[in-house]
Amino acid sequence: MRQSRWCVSAVVFLMLSTLPTMAQPPRGHDTSGAIQFRLGGFFPQGGGEFWKENEEVFTLDIGDFRSTIFGITFMMPVSNHVEVGFNADFYNETVVSAYRGFVDQAGFPILHDTMLRQIPLVADIRLLPGGRHGVRGSRSQFRVRHPVFYLGGGIGVNYWEYEEIGDFLDFGLDPPVIFFDRFIDDGFAFSAHAVAGIELPVGPNWGLLFEGRYTWSDDELDGDFAGLGSLDLDGASALVGASIHF
Repeated sequence: MRQSRWCVSAVVFLMLSTLPTMAQPPRGHDTSGAIQFRLGGFFPQGGGEFWKENEEVFTLDIGDFRSTIFGITFMMPVSNHVEVGFNADFYNETVVSAYRGFVDQAGFPILHDTMLRQIPLVADIRLLPGGRHGVRGSRSQFRVRHPVFYLGGGIGVNYWEYEEIGDFLDFGLDPPVIFFDRFIDDGFAFSAHAVAGIELPVGPNWGLLFEGRYTWSDDELDGDFAGLGSLDLDGASALVGASIHF
């Protein structure tokens, strides 16, 4: 399943990468690209049986995984109203939790760390309803509009890693025995997202970004968590950043 999802994502990613050469902007348009840097918050949704069971067994809530996300986008124009973006984002958070209803012999919580990491690599198509440039001047020069609103969506692959390390209970023994261990799984999941934002040009070559995203992604658990279902990686992002045109 993972292999097929990865292959589909790779094919679509390559198809999107050819768009700038297949649909060149009309003559006279600014054909410069841009690099965008984004920083904000990622808010995992935590659906599915795996997260539900974790929240029932441990003092763990999906809200604990709300954390910082950093992203970078390489943007290429297709026309004045269409752009293609290639995105990489980086998210990592570790949460400490304890068993519900169980303590060690000294009365202390039985603790372990849970780490979730995501690195989605995706391509998207963005629509600019008002266009990025307007006609001005005696020779029809193009200038950046204020503001530039965009919306779109895309697909790609999401590298993820999930880890639990610390003290656990062996319920196969009576009474249960505490042991230390590390459980880990990782993989590449299919990822799709929707994006909407506003760019406010500040100078001739750069602007401020305000952006919102929602990402859909999940994968079947394997490795040390084989048989426990799928890991839901969906989440929303609220970001601010800068766009540098060249």
